[in-house]
Amino acid sequence: MADYKITPNKKHGGKQFKNSFRFIGKVSQVSKKDESDSWIKQPIAKQYTTQSGKQRRLIQFEIETALSNRLRVELSGMEQKFAYPYSSTHKKSVTVDWADRNNKDKFPDNTYHPIEVDWDKCERLGKMIKADEWYEVRGNYSFEEFTKDDGSTTLFVKRNINSARPIVNGQIQQEDGTFQTVKHAGEEFDYVTDFSSPLFREVNYFSMQTGIRSTYQNEETKDTKVNGVFLDYGKERSEPKDVELIVYQTEVPEGKKSLADAFASLNTNDFIEVTGQDNNRATFAYVEVTEEIDSSDPFADVDDTQRVVRKERVTNGDKKGLEITGYVANSLMRDLLTEEEVKKTVAVTNDNPFGSNSTATDNPFGDDPFSSTKSSDPFSDDPFK
Repeated sequence: MADYKITPNKKHGGKQFKNSFRFIGKVSQVSKKDESDSWIKQPIAKQYTTQSGKQRRLIQFEIETALSNRLRVELSGMEQKFAYPYSSTHKKSVTVDWADRNNKDKFPDNTYHPIEVDWDKCERLGKMIKADEWYEVRGNYSFEEFTKDDGSTTLFVKRNINSARPIVNGQIQQEDGTFQTVKHAGEEFDYVTDFSSPLFREVNYFSMQTGIRSTYQNEETKDTKVNGVFLDYGKERSEPKDVELIVYQTEVPEGKKSLADAFASLNTNDFIEVTGQDNNRATFAYVEVTEEIDSSDPFADVDDTQRVVRKERVTNGDKKGLEITGYVANSLMRDLLTEEEVKKTVAVTNDNPFGSNSTATDNPFGDDPFSSTKSSDPFSDDPFK
């Protein structure tokens, strides 16, 4: 069995988690209320002056991954003093003036390459992304708490864009102009840009490493709410951020354990990497349309089995939040986290996160494993076998 690995922060050595998302869908503009309480569509790309007098670029739009499932994504960037070209040959970066960030003549040698900064990426994506067109968007989540006027707190999830690529004739157009078919859930296919088509397949996926603060299983539905903790980037120590996830109860073969039941058995300070889908959607049902049949209708007495009853789609609720649909094998580690690691060191913000444009740093996997010390695995009866 291969060891599961977690990234340690290179400077302070603490555990640092990772997450990522991938969506394919149709782009629309974000709408916000103005002073007259009217909904106004916002530009996908804009540049404005901050309160400190600096220029900021912002990309913000909604991507509809399935009918009515609209997810807001964004990217922001500001000019900096320096940039940091990287050499894979020397395995290090160097510091250059901001104005020279794309000037290779200012780099030590030709093995160094510019790293696209968010300021430049915002400009590039702003020229490319158009409303009503289809794109693949990849990125990562950042998490904040927002204190309302009444003193209650709300967890806020921000979806930060790392890349965006157009969907053209069902394929992904890459940066070099070439095309590739969509790969998702172990299959390769041409993507259908029509929500009503029977061939349409939703591409909506996230993965996340998370610690467990607590779990709660509803006695009636048997759905399990997971109160997780995400160890995010921090200069002095990794910053613990609260995150809420949900596992819906499903039927499983006799003798097997459902995913919701398995997650309900996890304990405080356990660790696991989960996979799932991001929901912000209305749910629908189809109901029969009742029609009065006149007695003079020649079909009034025709047998019901030969009559097709018209149905219409109605909204019957909504489905929101990060839904766990699976987990990464061998990632469960019992009692991995310590009380000190999950203790918060920063105050909850009073600033509305919907007006914030900051982005979080996301680091890739390292090579140092943190081994599990307990063998009791509630996922041993894999629900996907």
